[in-house]
Amino acid sequence: MRFLHFRLVGPAIVGIALFIAAMATFPYYGVKRIDAEARRSQEMLVERNISLWISDIEFSLTAWTIWDEAIAKLDNTFDADWTDRNIGASLIGTSRTRSVAVLNSQNTIIYSRTDDTVKNGPFFVRGPTSMVQDAADLLRNIRSREHQPKKTGIPSPLATSRIEVIGDEAVLLSVSLFQPDLGTSKPKGERAPVLITAMPIGSTLQDFFGKRFLLDDAQISPLPAVAPDRARAEIAVGAGGEIEVLSWLPPTPASDVLWQSSPLILTVGLVLAAGAVAMIRITQTTAKMLVNRERQMWHAATHDFLTGLANRSLLNSEFMALAEKGTFSVVCLDLDGFKAVNDAHGHAVGDELLKVVASRLRAGVRTEDKLFRLGGDEFAIMVPCLSATQAADMCRHLSSSLSGKMKLSGCEVSIGASFGISEVTVNSPGCEVALKSADAALYCAKSAGRGSVVLDANMGVDQFDSYPLKAVG
Repeated sequence: MRFLHFRLVGPAIVGIALFIAAMATFPYYGVKRIDAEARRSQEMLVERNISLWISDIEFSLTAWTIWDEAIAKLDNTFDADWTDRNIGASLIGTSRTRSVAVLNSQNTIIYSRTDDTVKNGPFFVRGPTSMVQDAADLLRNIRSREHQPKKTGIPSPLATSRIEVIGDEAVLLSVSLFQPDLGTSKPKGERAPVLITAMPIGSTLQDFFGKRFLLDDAQISPLPAVAPDRARAEIAVGAGGEIEVLSWLPPTPASDVLWQSSPLILTVGLVLAAGAVAMIRITQTTAKMLVNRERQMWHAATHDFLTGLANRSLLNSEFMALAEKGTFSVVCLDLDGFKAVNDAHGHAVGDELLKVVASRLRAGVRTEDKLFRLGGDEFAIMVPCLSATQAADMCRHLSSSLSGKMKLSGCEVSIGASFGISEVTVNSPGCEVALKSADAALYCAKSAGRGSVVLDANMGVDQFDSYPLKAVG
């Protein structure tokens, strides 16, 4: 009987002893290590999110930089009127870019334009020459990579960026290389023109990134001024080239648990059982809080903040998952008439229009289809278990849905959409090749007319099918 009693009570006694020993050693060994791990995890997530945000901005510039006509009008024979209309006015009018400079092969300014709304800002008042000087390191980086081996077909973007802070004004400074897309025009010399853009960040950096990434007490300061106990990420440079650091109060889950449970620790001898239960509940609550925060950060890193659709970071993983299941189709679509809406009604209405487009796309696809926003007004869809021809039928229905009138704030607009489709089979190449193929088909669709659906352009002119749709509105 005593042996049986010991077997029943012994584990509890041992457990209580181990619990007391753990409670005694945890404050000395566990708290700092757990808090340090949580801090490193959050720092990596913030740095990754900022990198993805900058990559999305750089990708949106490809609409202007990867373009045969830009090579012809900027490099082969410079056309100032064309440059002002199709580069300067177009970039400033349809994006958040507010200053543009184009450099020739000798890195000399051949064109510049700054929007009147920012001309008196601390960064922009210095003029385009100062902007180009600030971008000197970025320019050298682009020139050093200009002649690296390139893949056949439409080239990948060649761009680099950094955030610069002058006074209270923060600007994303980007340098992008002009490249031909279809090869009808090529640079006349060994080096191509370069585009330099400056996009002001609407609010202070600490507000912009602090709210975006849910950071506690976000601050911007030079690196030496950051206290050792604050989490940090190097995100910008100042006017004198000094590093500007985003810092914040890191999560301290272990310290929080210890602080919240200190009354239980003091009375553990009297209410050990109740204290243990309370500790477990507090730990579970803290763990749920951390999991929820990490999920929010992960969602912010992998989804477009405006439409809620998946962004480019999920393309490859979703592609690989579908490729294992068999044949499917990749669709690239681009809105027809979106720029006119932006020009006529402003960017706020343009953003609202993108949300409505995303909603109609969700309603028009199946639950198993995967929707992505690639940037600007370009989207992608991965359609499992459908051939390219079947996917074309779906695209026609989507085109009809998107061409219907859309009621926005204070106005009603009509747009269209063009579609390019690539079929992925067991022996097809990877995600990047499939997207380039669908994007090439999209180029054909844009040329074929508003609302067109074009199958894989790599199949040849005589083998792709086009489904022009009548525009509505």
